[in-house]
Amino acid sequence: MFDRTDRYLGLGFVLLGGICFYSATTWPMYFASDPAGPGAIPKILSVGIILLGLILSVGGFFQKKKAEKPLVTVVELRVIGLLSAACIVYILILPLIGYLLATPLLIAAILVICGSRNVKQIVLISLIGTLVLFLLFYSLLRVNLPLGFMRKFINSFMPRL
Repeated sequence: MFDRTDRYLGLGFVLLGGICFYSATTWPMYFASDPAGPGAIPKILSVGIILLGLILSVGGFFQKKKAEKPLVTVVELRVIGLLSAACIVYILILPLIGYLLATPLLIAAILVICGSRNVKQIVLISLIGTLVLFLLFYSLLRVNLPLGFMRKFINSFMPRL
């Protein structure tokens, strides 16, 4: 169940959880109506990350044999790198071209990177997914999405519910 390399991964998660917990304690409290404050849920999640990291690390310390396969393969590193690059490009172009144009590009890139080759399926998932997310966040939840140069056009025909 555990590998010897899990001890290092577990310690990494303990460190990450500790950083997240500390970061959540530094958030200012703006509203007095919530006694737990804005950092309550991140604190709970970071404690969970710390506990799971400890379990993983302890399990790795009791394991005698080394892992039989490498921790990460070259193919997995390539996928992680391409997905990271797609997300960085998305973040950079989002303010310029807006959510409605950037998000289908991101969804299509993710599908292609993950192995989808059916062009019709990629286009449909990208467009329908973007439309559903846009209607959910912009109209129903009233989230101010970056619309780029299309802001006036969208606001003229798309009222918020």
